[in-house]
Amino acid sequence: MYANYQMLLGGRSDGDTMLGQICHRVPAKRVIPVILKIIELFKEHKKPDDTLKSWIHRVATNSEDSEIKTLNDIRKAIDPLTIPPTKEEDPDFYLDYGSDTSYHTKTGKGECAA
Repeated sequence: MYANYQMLLGGRSDGDTMLGQICHRVPAKRVIPVILKIIELFKEHKKPDDTLKSWIHRVATNSEDSEIKTLNDIRKAIDPLTIPPTKEEDPDFYLDYGSDTSYHTKTGKGECAA
């Protein structure tokens, strides 16, 4: 078990308001490489006057006309970065930031628990 985050892309709160769409579940220890990969994709496929925000908006709304057309294309590009190594290959991957013990979820009694 390892810490991970649900990555959403395309959310905006301006005139084109929309909720972010789920793109991928990203291990905590791979967030930075995934962000760098998305920036690399942006630099490779953007139009001359694009911002990251405008490019992601086109991809999230399936209006992009480059090789990266949809969020699924971004998902495929970052997929290799989200595959966890074995504990033997990288034991640090399974430690939460700031901890020297293996990551584990903490659960408690909830009022809705059966």
